[in-house]
This record gives sequence, C-alpha cells and structure tokens, in this order.
Amino acid sequence: MSADHQEIEARDRRVALHEAAHLTVGRALGASYGGATINENSDLGFSGLCWGPDFQSRLAGSTSSIIDKIDELMPDDGDPRDEETAPIFQHVVNRVTELCAGSQAEALYLGDAWPATDDRRQEQQLAGLIFSNRDAAATFISACALEARAILQRHPDVLEALTAALLEHRTLDGTQIDETIGRAMVARQLAEEHERRRGWQAVIARANAFEADQMRDA
Repeated sequence: MSADHQEIEARDRRVALHEAAHLTVGRALGASYGGATINENSDLGFSGLCWGPDFQSRLAGSTSSIIDKIDELMPDDGDPRDEETAPIFQHVVNRVTELCAGSQAEALYLGDAWPATDDRRQEQQLAGLIFSNRDAAATFISACALEARAILQRHPDVLEALTAALLEHRTLDGTQIDETIGRAMVARQLAEEHERRRGWQAVIARANAFEADQMRDA
C-alpha cells in the first residue's frame, strides 16, 4: 500500500469518526438528521458534513443570520427567563454539546484533533446567546465538551457502527443513520442478554458444586 493511499485512508477514517461522533451525540440528545457525508467539498469548505431533515446544513456553513434572529428573542437584564426562552437555552446546550463531539472523538480515539474552525465558531456564537462574559462562555463550552465525551464513552458501539457505515457508503441518509444506530443497539442488547445468561449459568454451576460438596460431606 502506497504512502498516499495510507494517508487517504487515515484522512477518511478521521473524518468518518468526526461526523459519526456528531451523529452519535446528536441522536442521543434527540436531534434528527437528513444525512451525513465524508465526501469533501472544497467549494463549500467542508471535509465532512451532517445535515438536518430539511436537507440544510446542520453542522457546517454560516449560522450567523439564524443566531442573530435568535439573539433578538433573548431576554435582557431584568427580563424574565420563563417558558418562552427556556427552549432556546436547552437548544444551545444540546447544539454546543453536539458540535463538541467531533473533536472529542478524535482526541479520544486518535490522540489529537484537527482544527474544526466551523465547529468552534458555531460553539462560540451559540454560547454568546446565553453568556455575555467570554470566560463564562468558554467554561460552558468546556462543560459541553465533557458531556459529549461522556456520551461517546457510553455508546462506543454506535460510534463504531456509524464510522464503519460512513467509510463503506461515504454518504448516509437519515433512514440509514437510524437503521445503523438501531442495529448497533440491538447487537448491544443481545450481547448483554448473552452475558446475563452466562452469569446466571455460572451461578447455577457454583450452586450445584456447593450442593455436591455438601452431599459428600454429609
């Protein structure tokens, strides 16, 4: 295998892991997806991409205009933080956690992370909706990154399955994403059930051995 081919494979593996992490954490937090790809598009400036069910970019591209509109709805000092703004706060928490996931997966499984400038930009813009202080926003983003890592560590099988599916197909639609996650979850449940049964069989075997020892000693 040539060095160039190895480099391409390593690049694809990293991008697939990054996008799969967005999907894993996003779906764990209840997000929906229209698809994901690891096909690079230099014109649009991405090496991999996830998008929402309306086929618009979910994790790449300019979001400034959307955030500006949301910012107009955010309460000023003295305004109530009530049920009208609570969904926005929750959306920011979920989205920043989702955005952090790609780089967290790279660091967790590859030891380092490529710069993800668009992810970082969106994290800062979103955090700025609910924090006026930069240090507070940075601390919030760090907390979201830790949560993203925790979710990834709870679902390594889902992350692995989505990474493999992206490497195989290069582009997945929303149905393929959900089916891949579903298969991974079913496999996990079967493995847990088999482990439970093995554990129970071991308990029965120990009980039978103890009973046999008792009968010999009687």
